[in-house]
Amino acid sequence: MEDSARSTVRRELGIHSRMVVPLRARDVTMGVATLMRWRSPEPFTPEDLLLVEELAARAAVCIDNARRFTRERHSALMLQRSLLPHEMPARAAVEAAYRYLPADSEAGVGGDWFDVLPLACARVGLVVGDVVGHGLRAAATMGRLRTAVHTLADLDLPPDELLAHLDDLVQRLAEEAEIAHPEGAEGVVGATCLYGVYDSVTRRATFASAGHPPPAIAHRNKPVEFCDIPIGPLLGVGGMPFEAVEVDIPDDWVVALYTDGLITASESDTDIGLARLSFALAHPDRPLEEITGTLERILLPDRPPDDVAFLVARPRPLPADCVAS
Repeated sequence: MEDSARSTVRRELGIHSRMVVPLRARDVTMGVATLMRWRSPEPFTPEDLLLVEELAARAAVCIDNARRFTRERHSALMLQRSLLPHEMPARAAVEAAYRYLPADSEAGVGGDWFDVLPLACARVGLVVGDVVGHGLRAAATMGRLRTAVHTLADLDLPPDELLAHLDDLVQRLAEEAEIAHPEGAEGVVGATCLYGVYDSVTRRATFASAGHPPPAIAHRNKPVEFCDIPIGPLLGVGGMPFEAVEVDIPDDWVVALYTDGLITASESDTDIGLARLSFALAHPDRPLEEITGTLERILLPDRPPDDVAFLVARPRPLPADCVAS
């Protein structure tokens, strides 16, 4: 019945010549291209067939490239999300909320990550980082760095020493990548990282940065300030020390850690991004989920050009009667 209906339509339209060419690339057939002629009385010629076969071959390669890119992006996104924390620790020294938004399909998934790590003596580690590049390699490198941060944090290292050990790891990863890909950019490995330790007894935090933007601190009665932390070299550069700085974190403050994609997503001017960040963090007495929603709404377009990860934390200091020395 279906063939009969098609034949009837062809007769009504006056179709007298037809070509069916497969769309095939890399031994995979993704469909067929059908061309029909009815206005021109001449039938298709062998030259027409050669032209259509060339066009179909080029189109098939483009379709296959798009299919492969989509599959790789989905795999990288799945890997990235599986490596990130799915929920914050319930009894940490801070209350935390977060967002992770992957880049649009053109840029590909990157290597942004964040973490809240419960430590001994009612302390907590706060970390956010960004691996150079996009794709599966960046996501896999992010997973290795996140695991290393967990291990080093369990050793109770100060933030500057932790970054120094992480720097050594990134240098080794870069050497391995250069051996595996000596021909070019795929061997490039680097990352930025901000690591801090908040002590709920002393109500102070110690931060160290490896090429990463400083944390933002929102006060109830003062403008948002950005911690004056020495910005060390990117992880993987090597040969330069990192410096840690202590910051007072009173009870009613909110600390925000973020990747540079948050402040450069809407405007290339970093100062404008920081001003918007300050505006979004105002009134830190709001629920943290409301604050993170405001950050996402004010600073990010619908399709951010780069991965974005940010973490907003409110301290849970220990009362004096719960502390023993």
